[in-house]
Amino acid sequence: MSRPPRWSEQEVEMLRAEWKTSRPAREIAERLARPLRAVYVKANRLGLPKKDDPNKIKLSQSDQWWLRQNYPHMRTEICALKLGISLRSCVRLARKLGVEKTAQFMKETQAFTARKAKESHLAHGTYPPKGIINENIAKGEAYRFKPGHKSTRKKKESCNSKQE
Repeated sequence: MSRPPRWSEQEVEMLRAEWKTSRPAREIAERLARPLRAVYVKANRLGLPKKDDPNKIKLSQSDQWWLRQNYPHMRTEICALKLGISLRSCVRLARKLGVEKTAQFMKETQAFTARKAKESHLAHGTYPPKGIINENIAKGEAYRFKPGHKSTRKKKESCNSKQE
């Protein structure tokens, strides 16, 4: 694999001048007839500041203010919908701004979720869900399974055979 040609002083000066403009790095690379990666590496070695990614989501000042005011006590889905961005972008931008959900909001959300889960379990006949200890179930050593003990439940096959 051959080494790429060295950067001439003229190319370096052109890169410095073009880098200060709002022109994307891709266009600069095309003008210099260099690979995009080479342009980024050279700019980094010259100490030039990073260029903003044109595809990166940026919020206006008013949207940033709105996010700071509403994100702590509003569902993330609603914030993302209002700002016209994805859920993950909304979370990422809120973290970047140093905004977190309030403790009261989290407590209310958890209570709401628990209430909805109970309603769902009741509607589908799965209440109480697995892992919940029922007070009506007998407890103690006398009610535990013992090795060698045979189940008192009848198998469906044996019940069917007796009926015939």
